[in-house]
Amino acid sequence: MEEKQFLMVKFLEYYRKAEIEMPKDFEKREFAFVPLETLPEFYIQRHISFSSKEDFRSYAVSNVPAHVYYSSAYYKNPGKDKMEEKGWLGADLIFDIDADHLPIKTNSIEKALEVAKKEVKKLLQVLKLDFGVKETEVYFSGGRGYHVHVLDEDFITLDSAERREIVDYITINNPKIFDKKGVLDSTIALRVSSYIKAKKNLDGKELLKALRRPEDVLEKFRVHIDAPVTADVKRLIRMPGTLHGRSGLRVMRVEDIDSFDPLRDAIAFGEEKIRLRVLRRVKIGIGGEKLNLSPGEAVEVPEYAGIYLLCRGFATL
Repeated sequence: MEEKQFLMVKFLEYYRKAEIEMPKDFEKREFAFVPLETLPEFYIQRHISFSSKEDFRSYAVSNVPAHVYYSSAYYKNPGKDKMEEKGWLGADLIFDIDADHLPIKTNSIEKALEVAKKEVKKLLQVLKLDFGVKETEVYFSGGRGYHVHVLDEDFITLDSAERREIVDYITINNPKIFDKKGVLDSTIALRVSSYIKAKKNLDGKELLKALRRPEDVLEKFRVHIDAPVTADVKRLIRMPGTLHGRSGLRVMRVEDIDSFDPLRDAIAFGEEKIRLRVLRRVKIGIGGEKLNLSPGEAVEVPEYAGIYLLCRGFATL
């Protein structure tokens, strides 16, 4: 396919030149690649390890990837094919906030990413205030959301069950707010009851009555995350600095979540014009372009926008 060959050339150019920061202790990580040439089949090459940044670049240039992942886990032998032979040493605590898991219905990627950003800010507050997390890093996934990495070493050795407890707390999964004696002495219960008390000016029996059906209030405090990602102690997560094969955008660290605009800041390609034929209706603001395209339309757009449309399957050359 002409489109695939074009994307392979552009992705190859990127990996030859891009400054990619390797993950912490990358020698202890497993890496995985989805070759661009195998698309639309999602064929993943796993159990790969690297001893240097140069080795990684050489592999990426020789096997142009649509997607690149690395393990949240640290291993004694990350390149072993069998998981039981790798020797698990611990794993980063990671949260995935994706528009696909948010309680919204919109076809606008801009709106979806804005809602995802609000969830990230809620999560960061809970991690800091309720779990005492001191250091985190936020990454744009390159697609429709964000990844939050907890850097505090206290969390690295948590097992899957312990991580699920964190998930249940953050997602407020079946919370118990009060019993016969009144409001429970838990962070969530006290937070919810204080909010209702202040917002609705309730107390005593009226407060307890309101707490019997607190779902609308719970939603204010609930953080919508992809639970299996956090609970999994051997998860593969997208590697910062690499490209997302479904968007052509960079997976990248977010320094300031408030000012970050993924459809501006994560652009990886230039402004040289390319001609495309549109396959479906598209309305999006990306880079400096406001696109409002109709099926069958022949258009000339900047390379970064064209690559986004091609990766999404919204256009053809």
